[in-house]
Order: sequence, then structure tokens, then C-alpha cells
Amino acid sequence: MGVGAKGVYAVPPLVAGDVPTAEKGHVELYVGTRYQKTGSIERQLPFTEIVYGISARQEVTFEIPYLSDSGQNGFGDGVLGTKYLFIPETDKRPGIAGSFEAKLDNGSQIKGLGTGAIDYDLRMRAQKTWGWFTGIVNLGYTFIGEPKVSGVRQERNGVFFSAFAQEYALNAKTSLLSEVYWKTSEEPGTPDRLAADIGFKHSLLQNLTVHGAVGKSLREGNRGGPKLRVYAGMKLEF
Repeated sequence: MGVGAKGVYAVPPLVAGDVPTAEKGHVELYVGTRYQKTGSIERQLPFTEIVYGISARQEVTFEIPYLSDSGQNGFGDGVLGTKYLFIPETDKRPGIAGSFEAKLDNGSQIKGLGTGAIDYDLRMRAQKTWGWFTGIVNLGYTFIGEPKVSGVRQERNGVFFSAFAQEYALNAKTSLLSEVYWKTSEEPGTPDRLAADIGFKHSLLQNLTVHGAVGKSLREGNRGGPKLRVYAGMKLEF
């Protein structure tokens, strides 16, 4: 998924996005909370994403966070998107999917809850499982909208994104997760981000999974951020 001033859009708990789509006619509901410390402390209480399978190969998504950032509270920018499975995974080849997302401009820019512009994200994903190990690769680019502050348009750069995520199946219900990701900075003159996360997911019931992750910047002095990123939540399928 994409990169914006308020974070990276992806299916929780990682930043990297996977390849499979929701089954046709099925809904996946993600609910959780995220804490992230960069220049300021940002909390998403809660983060909510709804995924609906419209065909055997395509899903549509909508997500919106409720933010607490620098003493301001309210809904942040929502995200509308879709993902299409181009090539299903087999024993001999990886699965390949592409996604498109639009970050809306509904959050308050004055309160720091929104970016003040619309962003468009394109991402390609590849995924392959070998026994207990699954590898996921993401490559993407985000067209960043340029907001206005006091009537003056603020320059923004398009953002390149790449990630390599891993899933290690411990048993039929529990997996460990990890990832390393890199994205260029949208604000001219500020450092790019190189960061990593580790996490888990565990199936409590047939249609209920809990998951979480924690991570930080891999650069000296936490350049590019984040100093800390923590996510905990659940996925409900119906």
C-alpha cells in the first residue's frame, strides 16, 4: 500500500502488504491501535480497515484512523483502495498482485490530523511460500499531493517504497513476522527512512486472528524515523 505524511498504508500489523485477496463476498475487518514516535508522538485509537472481496481475484478496501497527535484528537485522512491478484501462487511460482490506493483529504490539516492534500499510491507485491517460510516483496511509488499553508503551496516529492517481509510458521495457528522497509522522504531536505519490524499473528478462532508488531529506524540516531512503532490489533473474517 502507500506512503503519506501520516504513515504507510498496509494491512496490519506490518508495513509491507501481502498478495492474497479476500474471498469473493467475504469481509475482513481489522481493528487495532498504533503508537508511533517520530518528531512527535502519534497514536491511532483505533485504526480500522474494512476489506471486501468483490471477485475471486479482486478486493476493495477502506481505512480510517482516529488520531491523537501533539494534543489534537480526531479522524485522520481516510484511504480508499483496491488490490488485484494477477498471478496466483503455485508450488513453482510466486503470487503477484498490484494495488492502487487514494489517500483522501478529510482530516484537519490545521490540527495536524491530515496532510491537506490527496495522495495516490501504486504498489506491486510478490509472495512465495516454501514449507514453513513465506517471503514477501513490495515495490511502490506514491504521487504526493502538495498542500497549501497560509495560501502558499508546499513542495513535496514523490515517494519510492520497497519492503522485504518474512513469515515463519511455528504451527498451524501461530506465525512470527519480520520485515525491513525503505522509503524516500516526501519533504525536500529531510532524510529517507530505513526501518524494521518484528511481530506475530495467532489464530484464536476460525475467523478471528490477533496480531502485533514493534519496530524502529535502522539508521544512526533514528534518522528518518520512527524512533518507535508499536501496533496491536485483531482481524475478524465473515
